[in-house]
Amino acid sequence: MKSNLYVVLLLVIGTFSTFDVSAQQQDPQFSMFMFNQTYYNPAAVGAEGVPRFQLVHRTQYAGYQGVDNGGSQGTQLFSFNMPLKGIRSGVGLYALNDKVGPQGYQSVQIAYAYRLAIKSGTLALGVQGGIYNQSIDYSILRPGEPGDPLLADGKVNGTQPDLTAGLYYSTNDYYVGASLKHINQSVFRLGTTVGVNPLNQTANLMAGYRYQWNDALELMPSVLYKFVVKPDPSVEASSYEVNLMGMYEKRYWVGAGYRQREGFMATVGLSLLQNNSLRLGYAIDLITGNQSAKSPTSHEILLSYALPEPRAGRKPIIRTPRFRY
Repeated sequence: MKSNLYVVLLLVIGTFSTFDVSAQQQDPQFSMFMFNQTYYNPAAVGAEGVPRFQLVHRTQYAGYQGVDNGGSQGTQLFSFNMPLKGIRSGVGLYALNDKVGPQGYQSVQIAYAYRLAIKSGTLALGVQGGIYNQSIDYSILRPGEPGDPLLADGKVNGTQPDLTAGLYYSTNDYYVGASLKHINQSVFRLGTTVGVNPLNQTANLMAGYRYQWNDALELMPSVLYKFVVKPDPSVEASSYEVNLMGMYEKRYWVGAGYRQREGFMATVGLSLLQNNSLRLGYAIDLITGNQSAKSPTSHEILLSYALPEPRAGRKPIIRTPRFRY
């Protein structure tokens, strides 16, 4: 088992040490990405085996002042997913609200995954569709040249369809997934015919491993790699995030991570109630890159609740205290 862990870590380090570019932040980022897999990949819905509600709030570059009402990014993400074991499937949805100064982004998406048993794991194929809304309040902007044709008046918004697809393979010990967001590359013209704001196709590659150190302690390395498929010259193509988390008695966890060319992340959390159904988490980012344009910290809070696993037509399983968690 230890050799498997070392191989995974070496592959992660060897693969991502070759990249030296950072990514345009088109979609919001999450430090606890390992708990937000259904946001990145629709094929992950239902993979946990129980219905789960989750809410995440993130304040990016807290305190940053760029416009009159502040320029730091605020993001809220609500998600729900559940397995449909009778038809070997999973379903889910999420609602996203993201605000950066005068700009706003909202999205509502519904996902479906078909799950196939392969050897010791499960391969899922997922699709996702919904709407994506962009808005901008031009009254907040301070143009250097009055009458700029790229700037409209007041607040305008536009809504377009949005499509995502993904693959996800998981076992008891590890998972790996790949997805492509914004497949249809919707284009937004926010009050002007001169400039456009497209949604670039973005690929997400994610993997994680669970190593049982002893009866009480687990180590869980994870990695997320994101890249824009066909970036224009102004878009930097890719970025990666790595994290190593330790979990004690399947209830308490601490973790540390790194996001390329931005900084370091620390996470803490615990699970409560029967079967650890209530999950609470907090992450702080310490920004070390490009500090002249960013505030030094970002904060993230996670709250989720898992419903009991459906047991239609079956008697409940009685577990001994030793294995009850």
